[in-house]
Amino acid sequence: MIPNYYEDVVEFDLPIDKEELRKVNYNWRQYNPRKDIRRYGCSITSLNGEDDGPDLDSLLQLEKKYKETDFCTPTIHATPFTWFLENIDVGRSHYLKIPAGGYFPYHRDSHKGTFRIIYTIQNCKRHNLVWINDKEVLQLQNSQWYYINTKKAHAVFSFNDSIFAVFNVFSTDENYKKLYNYMKIV
Repeated sequence: MIPNYYEDVVEFDLPIDKEELRKVNYNWRQYNPRKDIRRYGCSITSLNGEDDGPDLDSLLQLEKKYKETDFCTPTIHATPFTWFLENIDVGRSHYLKIPAGGYFPYHRDSHKGTFRIIYTIQNCKRHNLVWINDKEVLQLQNSQWYYINTKKAHAVFSFNDSIFAVFNVFSTDENYKKLYNYMKIV
């Protein structure tokens, strides 16, 4: 994760092609298909560049076979994030759609060697989406990049169709140095 001398939530001002983002034709599939929870994913990166692989399943269930860093090949849905993917080393990354009533129950992301960068796309403000991170309700905004320390207990609940992108970034000094230059200093 980002070195612990930073906060648990850090905003970034990273480039994104918003015109390309408007053109994305999401191929929504059940996220964590073994669980009966309404939430959907669309691959940004995958094992082989296709969007029909195991990357939208629980890696805890598949851990003996795959790790976050196995899913590095961009799919056709990656175009809005070209700059990010060309400059930051990432593994498994995907769009998530949580419809009204959908949620992620309290959990911790325990994958070693990566940390999460989130880009909020649609209905991610607090009256649409509630993200609780270590008992704190985050004040997320739409169209914003965030590092969120998801190694802490967190839960997400949606009241409208909320969409955001999740990037599993490799925990390397090089990635930290690159991202540091894009931190928003408030």
